[in-house]
Amino acid sequence: MPETEKSEIMTLSEVSQYLKLSEKTVLKMVNNNEIPCTKIANKWRFVKSMLDDWLLSRMKVIPQNDLSRLIESEYDMVPLSRLTDSHLIMTDIQPGSKSEILERFADHAAKENLVANKDTFLQKLLEREKLASTAIGNGVALPHIRRPSSSLILGPRIIVGLCREGADFNAIDKDKTYLFFLILSDSETVHLRVMSKLSNYLRDEQFVETLIRKKTPEDIYAEIINKESEKMLKEAEA
Repeated sequence: MPETEKSEIMTLSEVSQYLKLSEKTVLKMVNNNEIPCTKIANKWRFVKSMLDDWLLSRMKVIPQNDLSRLIESEYDMVPLSRLTDSHLIMTDIQPGSKSEILERFADHAAKENLVANKDTFLQKLLEREKLASTAIGNGVALPHIRRPSSSLILGPRIIVGLCREGADFNAIDKDKTYLFFLILSDSETVHLRVMSKLSNYLRDEQFVETLIRKKTPEDIYAEIINKESEKMLKEAEA
């Protein structure tokens, strides 16, 4: 891993100092899925650029459309399945360089009329990857751009990609990446809320493995719906 990316990875203690909060408070935020992070070898790790995005989202909120406003006001009531569908799920991603994989996603986003300019969108995806890989480990990556806006992204959506052979996406656990969730949002806060919700679901290794084994976009979409239904049932019983 390049030296610039090593410095991006922060420990709980470092994040506590960076945010000027106690470790206990940061850990509570982690357990409540309020802050972007991932667990590696039973230790919480944070990506500095994601923390910076998260801080920005708490300082400035500019919702751009009805679904964005709904997520802003009723985040836990909006299922992730409303942000994707079988047409936004690709099960034939081939291993390749970061630029090759991200170009495939940018092409699909443009095809589905989700971005105003494909080339600009791809450039911003690549710029974000230069800061630190968006591969969070456990075979999963959450590619996205920094500081999303309605001038480029035409509404909150998620494009899912499956690379069955696995790709080298410079994951922080150094393993291959199989599942990609491209987050498209026209609002900083919507972006971070969707990322937080996704990260919560993708901590479930069994759920990730089940998605990887699915054969068709329809199967993957159905599994996402099943996961949400299971979560809602558990919350209702609590």
